[in-house]
Amino acid sequence: MLKKQVLKELRERLVERRDQLLDQLKSLEQELKYLDQSRPPELSEEAQEEAAANSLVALTEQERKALADIQKALEKLDENTYRKCERCSKEINEPRLKALPMVRYCISCQKKIEGGG
Repeated sequence: MLKKQVLKELRERLVERRDQLLDQLKSLEQELKYLDQSRPPELSEEAQEEAAANSLVALTEQERKALADIQKALEKLDENTYRKCERCSKEINEPRLKALPMVRYCISCQKKIEGGG
């Protein structure tokens, strides 16, 4: 069982990282608004859509996944299921949680998933 202080520290790290990702998203949205307002009218609608799509790519799939994983970890902390592997239900060891607070699987299951098993 993880000590309350360790859980508190992990929650703080998760919240901090979540807030960083949300700030990046907010910044990107502001940038998109600015680009939309400052675009020359001679740009075609297609070019405008392409520029907007390229800007949205700045928030990568990996960052969106990280945001979802963080939210899931925070929910698990609230439900007292944080340390359980989502695949085998065994406990995830403390060093792994400290290294990757949003981790969802124990090391054994993670290897199986990455190996296609």
